Parts: sequence; structure tokens; C-alpha cells
Amino acid sequence: MNFKAKKERNLIMANIIEVLKSMPDYIGSDGRTEEEIDKAEKVLGISFAKDYREYLKEIGLACFDGHELTGLTKTDRLNVVSVTKEQREQIGKVASSWYVIEEAGIDGIIIWQGSDGTVYETAPNSKSKMIAKSLAEYIAG
Repeated sequence: MNFKAKKERNLIMANIIEVLKSMPDYIGSDGRTEEEIDKAEKVLGISFAKDYREYLKEIGLACFDGHELTGLTKTDRLNVVSVTKEQREQIGKVASSWYVIEEAGIDGIIIWQGSDGTVYETAPNSKSKMIAKSLAEYIAG
């Protein structure tokens, strides 16, 4: 296995909490309960990926180095349920198992994660594209 393949495998297996907390300018919240997470999944009709569930359970909402991840919060602009519902209505062409993990705020770019953990990017007038194999890989960029 070459160096790049080893690095990618390590990022896929990485502990999402450690990766987030190691990022520049990291700010995190308090974790959420299993009940809150289950309710959000039910409202969206999806299952969160294992790493996103862990992130919600341990941190709940985080920002770092100019990025603001969605989470479970009362603030609609960062709430995964509110943002995902809004983006599904606006875009309408994403997989039903996807949920928004970040609105980039640049050129309409939206970052999504599928229930399998794969991370995708959508932008107006472009096809969606896979950009990372896990949330940790996306964050470590």
C-alpha cells in the first residue's frame, strides 16, 4: 500500500472527534442525546453516518478554520434538519439518504454526507461529485 492510500485509509478510520479538535480555531458545543439524534433522523427520513452520529453525540455543533458544520442546534442556519430540508427543496436532485453537513457560502456550494459516510459536493448547474470517503477525510482536507 502506498503512502497516499495509507493516509486515506487512516483518515477513513480516524476518530472524528480527535480530527475536529485538532483543527485550527476549533470551537465545539455540547453533545446531543441519542433521542435528539434519533428524532432528527426520523424527521429527515434517513440514518446519519456513524461518524456524523458520533460528532452529534460528542460535540453537537462545531466550527473550525472558517468552516461551520451543521449539527443539532436551535439556530436554523446551522441545524442539520432545517438546512437539509431547505436544500432538498431548492436543489431537489440529491439522493434521499443525503443530509447537509456544510453550506460553504461560496458559489452555492453545498457539502452533503450520505448514510454510508461518503461526502459529496453540489453546486448550481453542476453534477454532484464525491469529495471524501468520510467526514474525517473531508475535515482534514
